[in-house]
Amino acid sequence: MPRPANPTLRDDILRAALHLVEQRGPAGITMRQVAAELGYSATAIYQHFASKEGLLLALKLEAGDLLVKEMEVARQEPTLEQQLRAMAHRYLEFGLENSAFYRLIFQDMLPGLQLSPEHLARMRRSWSIVRETLAAWIEARGVPDVAADSEANVLWAIVHGVTSLALSNHLPPSDRGELHSLVELALDHWAGGILSGSAPVPPARQRRP
Repeated sequence: MPRPANPTLRDDILRAALHLVEQRGPAGITMRQVAAELGYSATAIYQHFASKEGLLLALKLEAGDLLVKEMEVARQEPTLEQQLRAMAHRYLEFGLENSAFYRLIFQDMLPGLQLSPEHLARMRRSWSIVRETLAAWIEARGVPDVAADSEANVLWAIVHGVTSLALSNHLPPSDRGELHSLVELALDHWAGGILSGSAPVPPARQRRP
């Protein structure tokens, strides 16, 4: 008898693929391995995903969406500064708790994995939330001559650096309190520079003729 249709098979495929990515990295998995993980034939996997690249893209987009949810939760804090700080700490926790997803977003790239402009915008949504919140904070504090885009990249570099160093064991990932204290210290230095007017203003880019 044919196997009954499984309404959760697509989600099951994604979970199995993520498990394999955690073990072998995205370059080290095949569609047959994903099928074997679930006890299905490869044909069943191809009914939901046309290729390994399509499967990894779906995982990458899901990871980006989960990070967006973390940023949205942080936006519920009562003040703009608390929101920004919560975004940094939630970003760190997301990376530590979901290392495979984190690497799929930021680190592991595969030849043939093409992102459309719509995909890129979706993946960039978490940064956009930080940028929007930061721009509102800059305006509320009345800080002149500060570029929100540049400062959003600075904030991203701070927390991304701590998270990546922890995941590569250059900082102790088990000492969560110390990692969060490091992020908080870096944020204090950053905010102090902005509010004192010592943050450099990026030069205007000249358009090419």
